[in-house]
Amino acid sequence: MGARDRIAYIRGLLDAGGAPEGISAALCGAVVEALEALAAENDELRKRLDEQQSAIDDLNFVCEELDSDLAHVEACLDVGGEADELDREDEEREDLESEYRETVCPSCGLHFFCHESLLNDNGEAECPDCACRFNPAAAREESSDESDG
Repeated sequence: MGARDRIAYIRGLLDAGGAPEGISAALCGAVVEALEALAAENDELRKRLDEQQSAIDDLNFVCEELDSDLAHVEACLDVGGEADELDREDEEREDLESEYRETVCPSCGLHFFCHESLLNDNGEAECPDCACRFNPAAAREESSDESDG
């Protein structure tokens, strides 16, 4: 027997025989109305829950299909595996490191990477932190002289 059936049974008892001794009919009626409102809300929540469960099931199906498709694409594209990809990343990093030189600002001490295209006509770089202009090659020579001595 569901909640709605039980509430209908209580309402029938109240309608047929009146309120039990010591309890007013108005109070019993209010309790039954509150129970009916809770049952209606419960029915609505159950309906929404069923809709949500259906949506979740649909999404799970779509995700499984996508996962299967992705696995197929990965299998088709797997030429040399992960090792080749790591080798390419290392080569790209080395290429970037050969194009950019680590530079230290003599004014504020900021370490940054500088590309030749960023130098002005006099071969000077500008520190991105303090805007000090300096020659990176001269700064490297001075820092290597200091570390030697």
